[in-house]
Amino acid sequence: MLVTGYDDRQGCGYVLRTGPHAEPGAAGTQTVTHDGVTVVATPELAAMLRDALAHRPVALLGWSGPQVPLTLQDHTVLGWLRYTVGGVITVDGGPDPASGA
Repeated sequence: MLVTGYDDRQGCGYVLRTGPHAEPGAAGTQTVTHDGVTVVATPELAAMLRDALAHRPVALLGWSGPQVPLTLQDHTVLGWLRYTVGGVITVDGGPDPASGA
């Protein structure tokens, strides 16, 4: 999955890459690994994700919930980006919204 967005609170754009889109070591990116899953993100988003995993490890899957444990699985991290970070602009190769997985 490839997600681009803009975080108004931090005043910066972000990119998150998972699965086949993730290229560790790409210029201007950092990796975040949790429970055996690795994602690649812009430095600001990587820092925010590490902080969330350490201190507030929950994500919303919709505006009114449910609140679930934060993981780096596509469906969950995409919910975290949409409903906690905000500013999602594009999603390429994301999970099927109807599947919930």
